[in-house]
Amino acid sequence: MLINELMKGDIIMKIAIITDVHGNYDALETVLDDIDRREDVDKIINLGDNIGIGHETNKVLDSIFEREDMEMIAGNHDEAVMSIVNGTPYPEDLKDKFYEHHQWIESHLDEEYHEVLNQLPRFIEQTICGKKMLFIHYEIDNSKLNTTIDGQPFSPIVEPSAQNMSTLFQDKDADVIVFGHNHTLHLFDDKKKLYFNPGSVGLNNGAYAVYGILTITDSEFSVERIKLPYDNEEFLLGFSEKHVPAKQLIFDKFL
Repeated sequence: MLINELMKGDIIMKIAIITDVHGNYDALETVLDDIDRREDVDKIINLGDNIGIGHETNKVLDSIFEREDMEMIAGNHDEAVMSIVNGTPYPEDLKDKFYEHHQWIESHLDEEYHEVLNQLPRFIEQTICGKKMLFIHYEIDNSKLNTTIDGQPFSPIVEPSAQNMSTLFQDKDADVIVFGHNHTLHLFDDKKKLYFNPGSVGLNNGAYAVYGILTITDSEFSVERIKLPYDNEEFLLGFSEKHVPAKQLIFDKFL
């Protein structure tokens, strides 16, 4: 589904955008298989929250870290789990809902991933064909870019609208802002910035996975959202089989 077409000139680069896998291996593999099938995607940018909520933590991390064409950043669930690993303060805003669940994730997380997860940046900035692009999990006020996760650096989620996006990201100097965190599609243009969130790979209240493609030409760009069906039965059954904490909350809110 082509959402917004502005393409003019020769294609310079195609970037696949994935975000919010949330421990759902089958959804991730469905998306990566589709990206690989296209054969024209230059690289993948992963916007974080690869772990937490879903239960296939190590399978997801195995898959993303074995790829040489993927750049990634940290999301709030990634950082919250790593606060337990590191023995640093856990964010109060997640404690009632996810602390026990994140403890369970941490207890099943392979130690080989501790260092690489701790080293993930919070954003990626690139300039391509004169366009400034910002890839970030969600808005973090510039004054909080170095605030640890217990200081709740990520801004509260706002309803998707052009006005809300303009206000939310008003401190960011970019022509294109690509983000995740809120699992619904965002595509807005306030004539100063383009805002794009393709939605969550792994949590869509249904048996489908989504990702985005950003196509950059020598004069303009386009964004596309791809929605793919997949078999989520094994993923759903795993919550009961593995006795995943917070199962009811997760099913009510995300699945």
